[in-house]
Amino acid sequence: MENIIHININPLITGFSNWVISWHGFFSFVAVLFAVILAGRWAEDYNLDQDTVYHVAIWGIIGGVIGARIVHVIDYWWFYQNQPLEMFMLWKGGIAVWGGVIGGFTGGILCAHINKYPKYVLTDLAAPALMFGMVIGRIGDIINGEHCAKAYEGVFAMSWDHTASDVTNCKMKGSGLGVPVQPAIIYEMIWNMLSIYIIWYFRFKLYPSGMTWVLFLLLYSIGRLIISYLRYDKIWIPLDFFGMDISVTEAQIIAIICIMISLPILIINVNYKNFISFQYFQNDNKTRAEKRRQSKTKK
Repeated sequence: MENIIHININPLITGFSNWVISWHGFFSFVAVLFAVILAGRWAEDYNLDQDTVYHVAIWGIIGGVIGARIVHVIDYWWFYQNQPLEMFMLWKGGIAVWGGVIGGFTGGILCAHINKYPKYVLTDLAAPALMFGMVIGRIGDIINGEHCAKAYEGVFAMSWDHTASDVTNCKMKGSGLGVPVQPAIIYEMIWNMLSIYIIWYFRFKLYPSGMTWVLFLLLYSIGRLIISYLRYDKIWIPLDFFGMDISVTEAQIIAIICIMISLPILIINVNYKNFISFQYFQNDNKTRAEKRRQSKTKK
C-alpha cells in the first residue's frame, strides 16, 4: 500500500495576463476573514466592542500584508534585486507568515495606542483567532506546493504532480515535481491546532493581560523552529554541531529571537489562576445568547 499523498491540483484558480488568483491567495483571504470574524465574535468575552475589534483588525491586516511582503522580499532578495517591480505584485504570490505576524502586531498596536484602546487585551483576543487563521491559510500551501521539503517516502509523504505547481521551483537535491517529500506543512498545521487547544485552555488563566499573546508567540516559534528543519529554505547562518547540520533560515532566526523574548516574559511576569480572574473579564456564568438577550432588554 502506497504511503504517498499525491496532489495533482492546478495551484491557480484562474488567471489572465499578469493577474492570477491562486489557491494560496484564496485561502489566505479566507484565513484573514475567519480570524476577524472569530475575534469579533469573542469581543464580548473581553468586554470589548465589536467595532473596536474591527477597527484594530483593519490596521492589523494592512500591517500584516506589508510585513508579510517585506519579509518575503528580504528572504528572496537575490530575485527581487533584479526584478524590483515584482516586489509590488502581490497577486503573483509571495508572503512570509512571520512578516504577517510582526506587521499585523505592529499595525494593531499602533491603532490601539492612537485610539487609546486596551492594547494587551486586544492581543490576547487576537492570539487564538490568528492561530485558527494560520491553520486555514496553510491549506493553500498544500495545494500550491510552494514550500520545498526534504525527500521522504514514509507515512504521509507528499508529492506534487501538477506541472504548474510551485514545487517546480525547488531545485534542491531530493525535491521537485513528483518527488515524495516530508509533509512539513501538515506537521505545522497539526502543531498549530495543538497550540490552539493550549492557548484556548489558558486564555483566561494567565495574567496580566498580554500573556496569552506571548504564549502564542512562544508556541508558534517553537513549532516553526523545529519543523523548518524538514524544509529547504535559504540558509542565513551555516552551523555545524558535531557533524550535524543545524544551519538556520530567516524564519528560524526570527523564531529563536521570539523564543528568547517570550519565554523569559512568561516565566517572570505570568500569574496563573485555576479560576478566571481578569480585570477585563467577569465570569457571570451566562452564555453568549443570554448576554445578548440581557443587552436587548436593557436597550
